[in-house]
Amino acid sequence: MRDDLVPGNPFPDLRLPDTTGRDVALSEIARGQPLVLAFVRGWWCPKEQVRLQNLVGFQEELQRELGRLAVVTIDEPYVNGAFRAGLGGAFPFLSDVDRRVAEELDLLELTDETHLPFLPFTFVLDSRLVISRIWCGFWYWGNPTVEELRLALREIAAAEQPSFDPQAVWETGGSAPPDAGIDAPVVWIRESSGGQELWRGVHEGPLPEVGDELGRSPVDGRPWVVRRLEEAGGRVAIHLSKEGPTGDPHLVGHHMTAGPRVP
Repeated sequence: MRDDLVPGNPFPDLRLPDTTGRDVALSEIARGQPLVLAFVRGWWCPKEQVRLQNLVGFQEELQRELGRLAVVTIDEPYVNGAFRAGLGGAFPFLSDVDRRVAEELDLLELTDETHLPFLPFTFVLDSRLVISRIWCGFWYWGNPTVEELRLALREIAAAEQPSFDPQAVWETGGSAPPDAGIDAPVVWIRESSGGQELWRGVHEGPLPEVGDELGRSPVDGRPWVVRRLEEAGGRVAIHLSKEGPTGDPHLVGHHMTAGPRVP
């Protein structure tokens, strides 16, 4: 593994083709959220089949909380697409057929002279694609369990989101200061109508003005509107809250369901 791939350093923003053949960057997949990034030998490895089944079982939790998941293999997009469909994966499978990334990051499994695949590394990256945790699964027991991934993501959420302890934040003014949580020059803070912090993220681009719209809620479609700008500790916070009437509380604003548990 390349010497700079250690916790605390940024992970390269790789760009590789997904199962549709479209080149996708890790930053596009993560969308400002923590990312579980798994380098996988390929569909033909029975240990990797079990490893991927476990990740597929974890995807339901990630879809409901801040976090993303992506897989990189040496297989072509068509093969990755079949593997992904067979597993029921809802996360991207990326292809490094020419081993360009594998060689650049020094992640090749040199002892498999037939396939020359990736060593089964798992990285957990924070919302800025900074490395938080690393596991090597050359031996299957070296892979992280789902519980270890949960704990790694919990650590990131606790470090980045002041509202991980919501009452402590709300009791001291509603939102934490701009220099709390995520380490970034400019952050947006989404708040309730009463000014209580929900969550925050890194703002890219020029500073907006009060009254500007910064996205819409995927749940009820209402816009997130800039209410005020705050500066402290050399950082800027953009305080946002929704605009417009709330919907009918008897109508759920999403289509997510939890499927039955399969023993």
